[in-house]
Amino acid sequence: NGLVCVGNGKPSMGSLALSMPPIIRDGRPKSDGVPTSQLLGGSSEEDMILGHQISARLSKRIGWPIFVSCSFSGLGADSGGGGGDAGGQGGGMASLALSGGYDDSSQQHAAALAEREVSRIILQQKSLVKAN
Repeated sequence: NGLVCVGNGKPSMGSLALSMPPIIRDGRPKSDGVPTSQLLGGSSEEDMILGHQISARLSKRIGWPIFVSCSFSGLGADSGGGGGDAGGQGGGMASLALSGGYDDSSQQHAAALAEREVSRIILQQKSLVKAN
């Protein structure tokens, strides 16, 4: 597996979560849950929860271990921070979310937008890895 970076610039690092894909036995997941650990905490509890949820969903969907660091709490604020990232850096997601008209009260929308784009990029990379 490679490192997939989304975004640009140097966003502030938020909390860091790691999710492992579920174990598949006889064509079915061994359990419904996805093992997820919070590796680093952050200043925002909402960022930690969002990172945990995004990491688990991406790992289940893609079948790879997924690291997610989130810093959505600064979206739209003068703090200058913000962007989600999975497996890399992500400042572009914040500006993309802000250009879509989202503000601080819409962090979940920005997180969903970032998750959808990261999922698309990782699935594209996964198909390239399988082709080689």
